[in-house]
Amino acid sequence: MRVLFVGLALALAVVMAQETPQEKKFFEVKITKDEIYSYNGIKFAGDYTSWESPSGQLALGRTEGGVTILVILGAGTFKIEAPEAAQEKFKEVFGTYPLKTKFNTLYMRINPKEFEEIFDHSKWEKSNDEAAFTKSKALVDEKFLGSYHAGPLAIFPPYKTRFMDFDTPDLGQIVNEEGYWLILRRFAPYKSVYPPKFVNPKQK
Repeated sequence: MRVLFVGLALALAVVMAQETPQEKKFFEVKITKDEIYSYNGIKFAGDYTSWESPSGQLALGRTEGGVTILVILGAGTFKIEAPEAAQEKFKEVFGTYPLKTKFNTLYMRINPKEFEEIFDHSKWEKSNDEAAFTKSKALVDEKFLGSYHAGPLAIFPPYKTRFMDFDTPDLGQIVNEEGYWLILRRFAPYKSVYPPKFVNPKQK
């Protein structure tokens, strides 16, 4: 019986070692100085959230299956809207609708396929900036366990699911996720716009 167990364990190890990046589910993420870039103009538009930053530096968290972490270190602005059913709660949480405000930094999780489709990184220049590397590494260490992980390893968000953690000068930390479900939270004071498992009308 013990021989059988050992044999099965070895077979499983061989199968896992042979998995391609498309078949794997858990990935080591690396933030290196070689993945620090400077940019002039970067923007994103999702289902209900859009943001842009005129210039600054960014860091990429890369896995063998592609980029799943984007850290924006340049200041920018963002806008968040909501489905009609959640707009009154949105006003209660943020005091206005829609929300238009500034951010100092952004930590974003995204599926590697969508990252390649959305962001034109051919326009970015490698900077190898030591301070930007240190700051981005600290942000990833602080925020990584907040979404799509298995311990220290990354899980890819489903395609067209985007997790965004904004640090704002006026409203503190705002966490927003758009996918099949919608999540939007303000952390100081803590308030949530959507009830659990609120389905995104744009991805039904």
